[in-house]
Amino acid sequence: METVHRQSALRSYFLAALLAVCCGGCCILGRGLGPVPPPLPRSEILAALSQRAEQFQTVYDTGITLTVELETDKGMETQPRLGGILAFNRRLPGLWMRAEKMTVRVFELHALGERFSLELPDKREFVTGGREAYEKLPYLIHPYEAIAWFGAPGWLGLNGDSTMQLEENDYRFDVFLDGLLIRSVFVDRRTVAISRIVDYDLIGNVHTAVLMDRYRKVGNMEFPHQLTVDRPLYGCRVTLKLSSPKFNNPKVDNRKIFEPRKPPPGWDVIDLDYEPLSNVKTFSGEQ
Repeated sequence: METVHRQSALRSYFLAALLAVCCGGCCILGRGLGPVPPPLPRSEILAALSQRAEQFQTVYDTGITLTVELETDKGMETQPRLGGILAFNRRLPGLWMRAEKMTVRVFELHALGERFSLELPDKREFVTGGREAYEKLPYLIHPYEAIAWFGAPGWLGLNGDSTMQLEENDYRFDVFLDGLLIRSVFVDRRTVAISRIVDYDLIGNVHTAVLMDRYRKVGNMEFPHQLTVDRPLYGCRVTLKLSSPKFNNPKVDNRKIFEPRKPPPGWDVIDLDYEPLSNVKTFSGEQ
């Protein structure tokens, strides 16, 4: 009877936590702080992640900070830090980002589903494309990637051919495709929140690693205020910091925010699905 009561109390604890969070997870105690609770059954962990995802639809932040690091002969070189605005709609999916340096627009990205447009005012270039183009611009975040990071467990493959192992601070889910490990997902044992996602290519190299941390409270919810996206095979790392995110904002439901734009008159248009990246003067270093 005592064991049943303790299990019931534990379930009540995590149910209460779920009611206070959305999207990436909650942080009742900071990661690495406080005692690690007894392990939960796999079904309860997946149910917790599903319930959290259902509560989150959109996010909007007018004070983001974006940092890009690129691998050079001297190691990882940090590019100038940018500020800007971000909007994301999980249902579409759609992603919009405007990046600025000292109030001067550096780029503007509109992405809806598989298609995007990227405006680069410095050299009056308009870059567009789809799946093939994303492969040439690894520092861009694909909307479907963001869906997986903040969506239900099924988007990450946790409901399918996956295993779960208990680690000191995390539940580690390994996802397999035809017997090959394609993804590892780490769920913090204290918060039942996804803290790290690692995607592998077909020969076992890390393709993309995503770290979600710096949880802070927004209203009655906790949300990761820093996301680091590392793509070691492409030699780039992107860190996105949020300042004052707003959730489920009705104006972010407007599909037009995310639809790829038409090129401004007189700009160079580059379709990266068919043209090489070297045709983009902004990225090739051409003056």
